[in-house]
Amino acid sequence: MKGGLAMPASICLSTKKEANVWIFAVYALSLCSEMINERADTSFFEQFFKENYSLFYFTAYHLLEDDELSRDIVGECVELLWRNRRSEDASEWRSFMYRSIRNKCIDHLRHEAVKKKYIAFYLAMTPEEEEDADEEEERIEMVMRRIDELPPLPRRVLEMCYFERKRYQEVADELQISTSYVKKLIMKALSLLRGNG
Repeated sequence: MKGGLAMPASICLSTKKEANVWIFAVYALSLCSEMINERADTSFFEQFFKENYSLFYFTAYHLLEDDELSRDIVGECVELLWRNRRSEDASEWRSFMYRSIRNKCIDHLRHEAVKKKYIAFYLAMTPEEEEDADEEEERIEMVMRRIDELPPLPRRVLEMCYFERKRYQEVADELQISTSYVKKLIMKALSLLRGNG
């Protein structure tokens, strides 16, 4: 008994060869039956797809507002339905498709929201580059020119404090001046650099 076919009671198989022939015949009939059902199922499926594609597409487009993505999701859902179809469940295909499309669209939107949060987090964590390298280089050159234009003593004090990283006391000892005068010279140099003096 293969493929739902039972051997009629009137047939009596006396040899093993006759039994094998019967099994082969039943198997061949079941294959033919499956092929006929497959062809009918395929044409029914194609008809279902053609009649409902635009509804499925607009359902996805309404959620995503993206033409290509909507087509892709409908295609994925049709493929899923094709792989999981049963001809006796054809009445439920439309609801299956709407559910699948809605779920895939929601999954996509959630994924996009996570990506946006990650991008926002990444941008918040990385320093913003206000200027490109050329502008920064021009700015450095301008500052260096202004430093060169400073009077000799304020320029030397500024270089010692900022470039050589010496403390005010060290600069005062080396130049044999007071620390308060070092502070005054630094303030004067910075004021001249800013263009205030």
